[in-house]
Amino acid sequence: MHSDKTILKHPLSVRIFHYLLIFSFLPLAVTGVILYFKPLSESTMNLTMQIHVVAGVILTIDAIAFFLIGFNRVVLFIKRIFYFSMNDLKWFGILGGYPQKILLGKKVAIPPMGKYNSGQKLFGICVLIGGTVLIFSGWILWAVPHLVPRETVALLGLLHTFFAWVLTLFLLVHLFLGIYMFDDFKSMILHGKIPYDEAKEMSPQWVEKEIIPISKN
Repeated sequence: MHSDKTILKHPLSVRIFHYLLIFSFLPLAVTGVILYFKPLSESTMNLTMQIHVVAGVILTIDAIAFFLIGFNRVVLFIKRIFYFSMNDLKWFGILGGYPQKILLGKKVAIPPMGKYNSGQKLFGICVLIGGTVLIFSGWILWAVPHLVPRETVALLGLLHTFFAWVLTLFLLVHLFLGIYMFDDFKSMILHGKIPYDEAKEMSPQWVEKEIIPISKN
């Protein structure tokens, strides 16, 4: 029987952080690709660089503010994304069942997941580590490259480029699956809530351990 009950998955503070992340990282990704391939005129490339820097400043302020204001949520998020079990290995073995559903229209059994599935954990780890490296290296490369040894600047440039491509490619997958899982997409963008039935199906361990017990009937 279908239930109209909903569960709060994304509190307002998380949604605001996500909004700012969208308005900063999307311009960073687009301008970063342009800066990498350099297809435009010199004046346009300079403007692109300025937009890239401004978006980087917004991303930095967003990350620091959320870390300070939502410290407990950051700690909980880190604990969740770095917790792995055999269920995660099984999830990766079938890629969460997405290829079967999207390409074959076939639904397969998914190992029980917590609030985040295994793919979201991997993406979260990449965002946490990659985002930190991007912010740190970006500031040094832009603000004080003359104060750092040339070899260090070269290494930071390689790391910046590597993690920028990793996160940009992950972003494309994230956007596609976010729209495909439209209830969760609306939840993060709009009201923060998802249907109880969907939460019970997609994140049964989270519902059972942190929300309310799932009926066995």
